Amino acid sequence: MKKISVLVFFWSIIVYFGPYDTTQGLSSKILYIHVPSVWIAYFAYSITFAYSIKYILNEDPKFDSMAVANAKSGLVFTAITLISGSIWGKLTWGSWWVWGDARLNLTAILFLVYLGYISSRSFNPDLLRTAKNSSYIGVFGIIQIPIIHFSVIWWRSIHQQASILSQETLASGNPPISTDILLILGLGLVLTTLLHLLFVTLFRKISDIEWENYLNPSNRAKI
Repeated sequence: MKKISVLVFFWSIIVYFGPYDTTQGLSSKILYIHVPSVWIAYFAYSITFAYSIKYILNEDPKFDSMAVANAKSGLVFTAITLISGSIWGKLTWGSWWVWGDARLNLTAILFLVYLGYISSRSFNPDLLRTAKNSSYIGVFGIIQIPIIHFSVIWWRSIHQQASILSQETLASGNPPISTDILLILGLGLVLTTLLHLLFVTLFRKISDIEWENYLNPSNRAKI
């Protein structure tokens, strides 16, 4: 927990002291929260997808533990994505939420997919059956990621299109973001990735204990 607190502290520092866009003003600093959180939301579900496939094929508890750990961390960062995005939207668009925007709604659905994956594990005490069922959610839910990413291109949207990964940026090699903002954003991505890895380590230990108690009930402490 100490390492997590340290990373959160440094993340807060770069948000507070980081440079901001002169057009949007101080509200543009939410970029340092929103973008790294989106990255982890995508990354975590991709790892959940990979380990869900591994569990379906091998039924090895360690694969399920990794899938669950990434899903739990992904849920946290997807929640941060939605909250920071809503605040940014209020400051920029004058509204907390725009129901007609595809990316906003699809990101909310991604949160529900994460939540469904985790919640499905509490419906049945049979961990083997539960792990298999949640793994299918982990596999099929991945379709959300590319749809969310390209939604601002495929449909009309008030949400800003990707700056760093846009076609124009990839073609020219020059992102429409100042170097100082880009550097701080990169630092934020590193910090959130490390934070995600710490969350995964913590959640994986909890899941490993659940599997140990399930597979070896004789090892449970007697009350």
